[in-house]
Amino acid sequence: MPTAISVLNQIFRSTLNSYTMVFFSKNRWFGAILFAVTFFDLHAGAAGFIALVTANAFAWALGLNRANILSGFYGFNALLVGLGMGISFQPIPQFYVLLVSVALATLLLTLAFEGVLGKYGLPFLTFPFLLSLWLATLAARNYSSLLQGEGDIYTMNAIYERGGPAVVNIYQWFSDVDWPDFVKTYFKSLGAIFFQYHLFAGLLIAAGLLIYSRIAFLLSILGFASAWGFYLLIGANMNELNYGFIGFNHILSAIAIGGFFMVASKWSFMWVILVTPIISILTGGFSELLNTLQLPVYSLPFNIVVLLFLYAMKFRERMVLKPETVLIQYYSPEKNLYIGQNSRQRFKYRGYLPVNLPFFGTWTVNQAHNGEHTHKEEWRHAWDFVITDENGKEFHGDGLEAADYYCFNKPVIAPADGWIEEVVNNVDDNAIGNSNLNQNWGNTIVIKHSEWLYTTICHLKSGSIKVTPGTWVNKGQVLAACGNSGRSPYPHLHFQVQSTPYIGSPTINYPVSQFISHSGKTQLKYFEVPVLGEQVSNVVQEPALVKAFHFVPGQIIEFACNTDVSYSGSWKVVVDIYKNQYLQDQKTGAKAYFYMDGSLFFFNHYEGSQKCMLYYFYLAAFKVPLAQYEDINISDIFPPSSFSSSPIRVLHDFIAPFRIFIIPAYQLNFHELTEDLSGNRVVVASRCYLKVAGFNSLDYRFIIEISSDKLQSFGITSKSFNANITFTKS
Repeated sequence: MPTAISVLNQIFRSTLNSYTMVFFSKNRWFGAILFAVTFFDLHAGAAGFIALVTANAFAWALGLNRANILSGFYGFNALLVGLGMGISFQPIPQFYVLLVSVALATLLLTLAFEGVLGKYGLPFLTFPFLLSLWLATLAARNYSSLLQGEGDIYTMNAIYERGGPAVVNIYQWFSDVDWPDFVKTYFKSLGAIFFQYHLFAGLLIAAGLLIYSRIAFLLSILGFASAWGFYLLIGANMNELNYGFIGFNHILSAIAIGGFFMVASKWSFMWVILVTPIISILTGGFSELLNTLQLPVYSLPFNIVVLLFLYAMKFRERMVLKPETVLIQYYSPEKNLYIGQNSRQRFKYRGYLPVNLPFFGTWTVNQAHNGEHTHKEEWRHAWDFVITDENGKEFHGDGLEAADYYCFNKPVIAPADGWIEEVVNNVDDNAIGNSNLNQNWGNTIVIKHSEWLYTTICHLKSGSIKVTPGTWVNKGQVLAACGNSGRSPYPHLHFQVQSTPYIGSPTINYPVSQFISHSGKTQLKYFEVPVLGEQVSNVVQEPALVKAFHFVPGQIIEFACNTDVSYSGSWKVVVDIYKNQYLQDQKTGAKAYFYMDGSLFFFNHYEGSQKCMLYYFYLAAFKVPLAQYEDINISDIFPPSSFSSSPIRVLHDFIAPFRIFIIPAYQLNFHELTEDLSGNRVVVASRCYLKVAGFNSLDYRFIIEISSDKLQSFGITSKSFNANITFTKS
């Protein structure tokens, strides 16, 4: 059973998020500002609050999705309806009866729009608000007991009651301030979103926008400025921007298209400008139509333009990053940009089926893509592999016999799970220097891994193939031995990826998922194409690392932390309904999402408090290979949003859609590997530092110790913070 405190916390979250969701936000500070703004008109503010609480209460009672209720999805339309009705009617008992009924109707309409538009992957925006308020306004004309609102007079009385003459004078000063019309109209347009037609309300909302998102603030100015320029160009009545709903349609559309539903970039900003005339035309046209019913246009143009734009983006076949659709919504244009771009760089091959190298040990690429002798034209995406010694020779002795070659008769393995599609096993191996041009591919295995994805391994040893067509093979299973059959004057292994199941099919450019490059500095390469002369091997897992980073859902990881003040804590391993796995700090609720693909453990997202040990573990173990190589170095980059805001970050947010110059970097190397009776002991050293315009401005260094197949401890060292964490249960 939930406690009274948890219930109040849920009500608080769902209420504030209902205010901020109007601006596509979940920022609580912004929500507090918007809440205060709505109470500039005391009655309107109260009506809006009652309507959203009513909608959320009915949503709970109906058993609707808890996350949607807490996010404000089911409350923000009712909030807007309540504000609109509070402005229009006086606060008498009959009004509140109507208000509660309309709030319930708004919730039902919200569910209907969610169901209809959700089928097409489109948001319902403020359509429920529009329909509910229009119908309520029309119906109220038949209710004689309702009284029209008192407008500005009631607002001034409410302000006087709360602050006296001094506050009234300040409020009036903002109305009379001698600022350019563009600036005053911009602020009034912001206030009009919450039915507050006053400069001071707009100023507070603008301040909230800056707290919530610098990109959203910039987009609000761009959207309004584009509209202002367009209206000047076509000779429209500029007073309409002051007193109608024209300005805020452009502002909301700009934020939605420029940074919320699309990743903020020069392309999304360009589209904000391009849709401006469409919003203006819709505003003018629908205003004329609705005037016959004496109804305002409200946010109708915003809804139509945003939905049409998002729907049109679904038909793209090219230019899919210009602008890029937000796939995972973080309710912040900055996070949508930073995390989205970071994920695109780090996990651009996440949808690829992993294909490994088809051998054990270290081999050398002696012919790569676009080869010197073969691998031409439509067969250019292929590799030839051999084994070489420390002098670069492929054989011992005089090299006159196939058996003299290091790779001859070495086992060949399945590069990925799949079905054996085709086998040739009866082609004789060639004498050294000869080639069989009649049976060009020699002894061959074709494996089907998925539709349109096959691998082919050629020049195998005669009679060595252990599998037959139609059988299933597992990744790493021995299939045959390397030979010298077909067009192969010297023993080697030919390997290619193709989209059709035939021997001799054209190749496709497909990367090897993970491999170790031993040429020069040892490197872990992730979804890359081995190049000519590169010495490569598959990643060999270190059991201690695999077991230590194998987190089981429901597992509790307890720790003791020694800093200036010693304390203990715990993390829980959780998997959500979308099968996303994360560690959750039991005290703060912070979450560190992780992914493990067999050879790598890495964190892909962090949310919540940055003042808990889970945050530092996220930084320390951002990317950990589950293999140990003495001289290997791993590097990666964090999204800038991984670090707390600073004056430089704030400035960077304004520039980020056009150029990102803050580059938080990550490095890891293996510090020590020893063996004991309980298993291997591994010490991993990692570093997280922040580069600003090429200079390091933040530097954390970490040591992670693993023994007995478990996480034992990790240490943190920085200029301002040092800690040692011991895992007491993992």
